[in-house]
Amino acid sequence: AASPTSSVTSSTSSPAAPPPTSTAPSLVPPADAKGLLLGLPELGEIIGDTDLKESQSYAEPQLMAGKIDPYNCRYRAIASSSGMSLGNPAIAGNVSRGVGGQSATQAVAIFEKPEEVAEALKTIKHQWGLCPNGDIFFIEVGSENLRWVPYPISDEGGRLGTTIKRDGLPRNCHHVAVGKANAVVETTVCGDGDGAPPANVIADRILAKIPG
Repeated sequence: AASPTSSVTSSTSSPAAPPPTSTAPSLVPPADAKGLLLGLPELGEIIGDTDLKESQSYAEPQLMAGKIDPYNCRYRAIASSSGMSLGNPAIAGNVSRGVGGQSATQAVAIFEKPEEVAEALKTIKHQWGLCPNGDIFFIEVGSENLRWVPYPISDEGGRLGTTIKRDGLPRNCHHVAVGKANAVVETTVCGDGDGAPPANVIADRILAKIPG
């Protein structure tokens, strides 16, 4: 009699699919805010001035800094005076000036959630717009009220920019606001040349330190 035989069927199973990778951005710890700021030698190289000295450092929104009329024009003129006041971000900023009269402000606000960055930039753009293009405003310096003129706001993929100029003089300041991950970076550069390129370079170098 024939013996029964067992038939064994072998099969090759496909490897399990790898788990999905997370695309969530890396968040900046609040304690790292000050470490994102550039050093004075690097700032001097960017703005084209020497022997920079820090004239102010701060860790809170600059809501009352300077005497500006009308009040709403302070948002255009002063970094950290607008969107950085939303919520309770960790803030680090400073103002520096060189012997040639160029000055630079750099500030970083670290929010709890990346979603708050978009809201902060939206607020900054809105509040810059409260100071109408072409309308003269005044900044009090000592016993003088200096006349300044705001120019149109740019928005290039979420990077905001605006220039204010001394009325009838070459002095101008360019203000940049941009976000990455859970951080908002603001910079201003003031001088007799075009402040937009150095203000953007300062912002880019700070952004380069932020993961993601």
